[in-house]
Amino acid sequence: MAQITNRFPAQLRLFAEHRVLALARRSAAAWILVVVGDMSLLAWEPLVLDAVRDRYVSNPRTADKAAREAARLMRYLRACGAVEWSDVSTEMVTRWCWAPSLNRSGVHQDVAPATARNRQWAAWAALEAGRVLGAPIDPAALIGVRIGRSTSDSVVTRPLSVDEAVLVRDVAEAALSGSRTALIVAFAFGGGSASEIAATRLGDIDLEATTVAFSGERSRVNSLDDWAVLMMQRFLASQRRYPLKADDLLCVTTKADLAGRAHSVTVRLGEVLRDAGLGSVPGVSARSIRLSAARTVLDCDGIEAAARFLGSVSLDTTAAALNYDWECDG
Repeated sequence: MAQITNRFPAQLRLFAEHRVLALARRSAAAWILVVVGDMSLLAWEPLVLDAVRDRYVSNPRTADKAAREAARLMRYLRACGAVEWSDVSTEMVTRWCWAPSLNRSGVHQDVAPATARNRQWAAWAALEAGRVLGAPIDPAALIGVRIGRSTSDSVVTRPLSVDEAVLVRDVAEAALSGSRTALIVAFAFGGGSASEIAATRLGDIDLEATTVAFSGERSRVNSLDDWAVLMMQRFLASQRRYPLKADDLLCVTTKADLAGRAHSVTVRLGEVLRDAGLGSVPGVSARSIRLSAARTVLDCDGIEAAARFLGSVSLDTTAAALNYDWECDG
């Protein structure tokens, strides 16, 4: 690297200065939008696309591809009725990832998992660029479940059965006394997504009311069952020597950003499923844990309560995730 720097000092300096100036102009423009309260996708789109290109500036082909797909995403979101960032939902992003495409004959056809995965990568790049610039969004929550590398990996996730849920709780409880693993599983059964669990702090828990407050795109307060409360009490007891503060994160200790912390939570849930003998069961993923709890809510209180429990704005999406047939209702 030193030899390259010595050989092309002027070119490298100009390149670095160009990037710094471009970043400064883009950040200033985004700051102005935030100050004036303009959260419209139309106003933010050119800034986001420039940021996406700059993210992959070392590889022009990748930069062009990412920016092209990001532009398609932004157009699709607006076509779905999303005017501002707050209108964007996980369901919209997922639908775009799997939206049929035109083949060479001009006929719409379903996309392969590899194409959907590439779109999801571009969506992540665009949403993360928006977040860095100041848009009030949570890219990890909007992206949702990561699309697998093959059709076998992309089997629709299903809720755990009653027996499977018991196995998962037993494995989590058998972990080191007062472990964060048990808390992660407890909050998953409490309806939290990986990003929501990763953001949960001590102050979000009310043991007297037996509730947890999830923050993010779909803020809500969910009930904790007796097992979850017990796991929380054990964890707090294990922390008596170094008591946590209200603003301390409960389930993760990593210094990574929210996306990194959410990935850590997903990995931990996957390990619990594996230890419970469910790691290779078709349709079972980390999301199955929260879906199993939502299915119980559905059976007791109906589809609207289940959607609120999951933080979903779509009853149709909730019903599909829980294998619930509307036609059989009532």
